[in-house]
Amino acid sequence: MEKMTMNEGLMKQAFIAKILLTNGKEELTKELKAKVMGMRIALSKIRRQFDEDCQEAIKGLRTPRFELLVSKEEKTPEEDTELETLSNKINDEYNTFLAEKGIEEISFNKNFTEDEYYQIVEVNASNNVDINGNKLSAEDFLEIIYSLFVA
Repeated sequence: MEKMTMNEGLMKQAFIAKILLTNGKEELTKELKAKVMGMRIALSKIRRQFDEDCQEAIKGLRTPRFELLVSKEEKTPEEDTELETLSNKINDEYNTFLAEKGIEEISFNKNFTEDEYYQIVEVNASNNVDINGNKLSAEDFLEIIYSLFVA
């Protein structure tokens, strides 16, 4: 079973979600569709667990004093300063959590063969995508798919 970091798994999840199973003219074989969907589901479970862990971390880092200050409509200048200090502390601790979580080791053991990749290229040759706000041409997208799932 292939080991990777959480960050690598999240990146794979973002890319596999954009693979077209059909483009209106051509489509992947039913076996390859099933494989892609299985990979999407497995990586989405990893993503969901990561998101849940992040929410739990945020809940755990927010102190009762922070919650009180956040909920106050009118704050004194001292309370504003205290809230800013507490917010900075929480952000710093959360960023530390994210950095540690990102290098956590996970298992994911599915890749594409060269033949399966060729089918993906055929169906996705004009599939320009947006990954986390970054626009990629079909060529760049397919090159990254190759490096993540084939090479």
